Amino acid sequence: MACPCRLLHSDFCSRLAVLRAAVNATERGHVNSIISAHDVSKHYRIHRDPPGSLKEAVVRRGRNRTIRDFWALKDVSLEIKRGSFFGLIGHNGSGKTTLLKLMAGIHEPTSGQLAVNGRVSALLELGSGFHPELSGRENIYLNGAILGLSRKEMNLAVDGIIEFSDIGDFIDAPVKILSSGMYVRLGFAVAVHVAPEILLIDEVIAVGDEAFQRKCLEHLYEL
Repeated sequence: MACPCRLLHSDFCSRLAVLRAAVNATERGHVNSIISAHDVSKHYRIHRDPPGSLKEAVVRRGRNRTIRDFWALKDVSLEIKRGSFFGLIGHNGSGKTTLLKLMAGIHEPTSGQLAVNGRVSALLELGSGFHPELSGRENIYLNGAILGLSRKEMNLAVDGIIEFSDIGDFIDAPVKILSSGMYVRLGFAVAVHVAPEILLIDEVIAVGDEAFQRKCLEHLYEL
């Protein structure tokens, strides 16, 4: 059964799930793959009638439950070269976000082979990777640490991140009070300023206003 998600090369569009495979200066000119997938599938088991409370779960324990098998991805194969843009185009529920999460290492494939050869920075969900109680500035350093960057490296990057995010004094406020637009601004600024070799972006940028979307596009084309 073919996967409903069609894989097509395309220009970046803020409303599409987009992958940017950035190339290091020392690796320019190489055409080796930075991501390759062969017959990748992802399977979930979904409970059609899950219990609504702990009490209900205890009462219903041992009873037959209706479980549905769901294949979010089925036999997906692709190869992405270094230095390229790659877009995933498909209708809602076709598996675009699932595939991006597999590439980001958030989930593992049920079957098939997936090779990701480079440091990944991902902006897939609003607020992902941020601790709500920490300030924007603290979350910048937290994300850098998660990606394996040193404090010194983040000290060099933090001013550029803050300037690009353009959220003013809110950078020192807990991110839980930020608007969705501010979340996206900060998340995108962090994602593109931590020197990723692979940048994964889902439809989350669509939350931002038109001016910020244009700013994001211009920055991506400069990478």
